[in-house]
Amino acid sequence: MNNTQIPVVSIIMPVYNVEKYVTEAIDSILSQTYTDFELIILDDCSTDNSVEEIIKFKDPRIVVHRNIENIGLAENLNIGLRLAKGKYIARMDGDDISLPERLRIQIEYLDTHSDIDLCSCAMEMFGTEHQVWIRDTDPEQVKITMLFFSPVLHASSIWRRESFSKSNLYYNQDAFPAEDYDLWSRAAFTCQLTNIPNMLYRYRIHGIQVTKTDKRAGEKVSQIQMNYLRKALPSLTEENIRLFVNKNLQGLYETKEQVQELKTVYKTLLKANKTDVFFNAKLLKNSLYKYYRNTVFDFLLNAPFNLKDWNLYFELRSRQWIKLFI
Repeated sequence: MNNTQIPVVSIIMPVYNVEKYVTEAIDSILSQTYTDFELIILDDCSTDNSVEEIIKFKDPRIVVHRNIENIGLAENLNIGLRLAKGKYIARMDGDDISLPERLRIQIEYLDTHSDIDLCSCAMEMFGTEHQVWIRDTDPEQVKITMLFFSPVLHASSIWRRESFSKSNLYYNQDAFPAEDYDLWSRAAFTCQLTNIPNMLYRYRIHGIQVTKTDKRAGEKVSQIQMNYLRKALPSLTEENIRLFVNKNLQGLYETKEQVQELKTVYKTLLKANKTDVFFNAKLLKNSLYKYYRNTVFDFLLNAPFNLKDWNLYFELRSRQWIKLFI
């Protein structure tokens, strides 16, 4: 691609103090088998040598933008969205690695699925943690998972620029450090979101990620979930919305009564969805009861055996019974 051509995909890479990793991150993009891209690197006033490492690269597809003051991740990403020229927007973090086939496979998926506006791919965590994350592939299930946690793996996502811009879908700095979850929760009302199971992205865990250390995360997640429910199921009362979100974030339950209250809250959601018809009814029911059974299992696993809890055992699947008693 020369400077006069419009790239197919604009890759947005925010950077802040990642001098140890940014060279490897950029190399992973320049090594992609799909080459029709621009890489927009957005430095948010790094205080280390990140910029010095970046400007060593002379590839004409690289665009470097340096903020004159630190503005935060979400606003930094919005600058990238406004600079982008491509049909597609791809995310990339300055300390991660995209595998060589990543762009080709995700862009081919979107090219052949005109009804889908965004897809992320599976991630391999590496560094201080090692695991693989795979999210839902059914767009209807993605909308349901949104009730509980972010259903899209942000850094590995690629989306149609036009679909998002025409719905005025940009990042919200006030939602930081859950700005991606907030964006997806708004996009779900006008866009189809999905994930492909291919493991094409390596996500570095090094112990300083803001999402792991920022105490505001729980509060922001709660706000996002309540706003999402208000719009998705407007027939729900404010009390029921707060009950659902608070119980989602509560974690381990201490009494049988608390567990049974959760089932009542879930039934309220199912009833509201019959009126508002935002979620697939069958998938919603299956998902809510799956979460409920898992809550029952965790309660019984951690609580001392009590005959008064006997009826909760009948809520479990057979494999959960086996795990409890072996």
